[in-house]
Amino acid sequence: MRIDAAGQRIAPGARVRVRSPARRWMRALGVTMRAWANILLAAIAVSTLVLAWGYWYSLNHASLQLRVDSLKSEHQAYGVPHGVTLTLRDKANLQLAVARSVEPLGYILAVHPSADIGNCEHRGIRPSPGNGSQGAYSACYKQYSAWSATWAPRVHSADVTVGSCQLREVPVTVRMSNNEWLLWWVPLPHVGGLPRQYFDFAVAVDSRACAAVAPQSGVAG
Repeated sequence: MRIDAAGQRIAPGARVRVRSPARRWMRALGVTMRAWANILLAAIAVSTLVLAWGYWYSLNHASLQLRVDSLKSEHQAYGVPHGVTLTLRDKANLQLAVARSVEPLGYILAVHPSADIGNCEHRGIRPSPGNGSQGAYSACYKQYSAWSATWAPRVHSADVTVGSCQLREVPVTVRMSNNEWLLWWVPLPHVGGLPRQYFDFAVAVDSRACAAVAPQSGVAG
């Protein structure tokens, strides 16, 4: 009667399976590789979800820059006019939004139809860390950018008012970019953060002659 390594009796004629160190190592290696494969698949799935969410968010939130470049004279460069109102329209000439210049600086912001949101200026402009209005501004701008994304891709022309000059269906030069979603998750200064599409709308006019003009090279860039 034979006795195995555990002290158990082995019946005559029974086969004894002997596990070599190499076989045990291969089995352990297989378990480790399967574990790493599962970790890798989980990492790929999480990364895909993170990027997909960022892309979805960017499609549903927009950051806008609006400009009216006014030709000072036939031989002078474009300047920034004041007292500007823009009525932005689509290809079917339907009104999308209204934008107005913020004085005395003259930059132009679209105005949300809800007075509680407006252009978010009343919530504080670019609040700094520690500023009590930062949370209010962020909440306002989240709604503002979501609203902007619903119409910004369809802008085609604008009715322009500069002082007493009124122009209808002036072509709008549109430039759009959407590449923030790839790095929105990176926790570094000036990189990452909630991703948005960026739209640059430019209109060129000669306010003295009260006429639309073709934008010069570099005006809309």
